[in-house]
Amino acid sequence: MTIDGAQPELPQGRSRRRELNPLLAIRAVQVVLWMLVISGPVAAVLVANQVSSIGDRLDTLSATGDVEVPPDTSGAEGFAELFIAAYLTAGEDTIDALDLFLDDVALDGVEAGSWRVVRTTSLGAQEVSPGYYAVVVATEVVATGPESGDQPVGVRYFSVGVVETTTGWVVVSLPALVPRPARVTAPDLLIGRFDGLDSAPGLEEMLPRFLAAFLTGAGELTRYASPSSPIVAVQPPPFTDVDVLRSGLVGIPGGLTEVAVLVRGTDADGRTQILEYALVVEQRDGRWEVSRLLPAPTLKQPEAN
Repeated sequence: MTIDGAQPELPQGRSRRRELNPLLAIRAVQVVLWMLVISGPVAAVLVANQVSSIGDRLDTLSATGDVEVPPDTSGAEGFAELFIAAYLTAGEDTIDALDLFLDDVALDGVEAGSWRVVRTTSLGAQEVSPGYYAVVVATEVVATGPESGDQPVGVRYFSVGVVETTTGWVVVSLPALVPRPARVTAPDLLIGRFDGLDSAPGLEEMLPRFLAAFLTGAGELTRYASPSSPIVAVQPPPFTDVDVLRSGLVGIPGGLTEVAVLVRGTDADGRTQILEYALVVEQRDGRWEVSRLLPAPTLKQPEAN
């Protein structure tokens, strides 16, 4: 896979944006509907109503025009990750390992194997021009040496240009080492405080039992979950003991309650993990039951003006 000069060969006649033209689809529907008119008076009445409704939408669709769909950058990001992993482990005597990605590589003075890549992940791609992307790859790196051994150096961030040509993806140059992205402030959660479960008598006793059944296999999970709940226990059980460290709750529509709970799990060898769960609970026949295990805590919605 090669490129000629500084300007990669881009596909000819290939649109970089997928355009949706709803007018064509609607015109086709109109033709079919008018054909049905011939089939009988009853169908004609129904069709006339549908055609009238469709006609009302044509002006709106004409005004909005084509819908622009963001480009799919997954190919560029995956190719950039592979390149960074190969680049960091290569040296001046092993530059052929980079032949898949780019030509005319110079790694003078770089000893192969002086760096080891633990893992890479793309942080996103910016389209610089049609088919040409700047990809930032976060890479966990370990420095290696015959005497010093392996020394973790943490996460480093590399920016690399990747372009799509008529024959596939190609890297345009060696990567640049860049600063880590600025930390982004997380939005507020619906449950902003772990101030306990005192406002819901009985819930504080039920939650540890539910979590024990869910994470340690102790007890029957169905005793603490709603009959319609799809929740199943983690298998095999990762812990032998769980402790609820902090919790909080808030009422949500439908007479339900969302609960946030911070849990410490301990396995058979004494190793621990701190986990946070968001649950929806409800009362049935005077008992608290877990109806849903949320995939992520609910965000606080901005107040309406």
